[in-house]
Amino acid sequence: MIFLKGLYVVAIAVVLILLVIVGVEAFYPAPQYPDCYELLGPQPVDYNSTEYQQWEQECMQIQDEYQQEAAAHDKNIFFIVLPLGVVFAVVGTFIQRRLSIFGAGLILGGIGTMIFALVPYDLDAILRFAGIAATLAVLVFVGYKVFFSLRRT
Repeated sequence: MIFLKGLYVVAIAVVLILLVIVGVEAFYPAPQYPDCYELLGPQPVDYNSTEYQQWEQECMQIQDEYQQEAAAHDKNIFFIVLPLGVVFAVVGTFIQRRLSIFGAGLILGGIGTMIFALVPYDLDAILRFAGIAATLAVLVFVGYKVFFSLRRT
């Protein structure tokens, strides 16, 4: 029975994390990487021509715009998903005493959601650091509330 409860907690956590990931993709999808051949037409054959240099310059400009959009997207995801993970973990902490399986699933899912917020490649190092610090703070809070409060009762 203990194995089944543990499996159920993990299942809740995994489905919660998947819900967040799929929700982000459904309601706020990442920008698509641009295909210069599709947008600008075929690349000129003569590499020394001005047409080739102009084509290459336009392609680089399109890719730079994409990089800026992707960085803004990743930052927005961070500011949406990290607090959502905090809420899941904190709510799970407070309901864990009465509804242990559901609370533990929310705690684990919240931590996983916070980790998902830290994954994007274009995330600024300072934001990533702040996110890891917040995740650690939530882990310490949850650990204190769950494990030390059990010892007192």
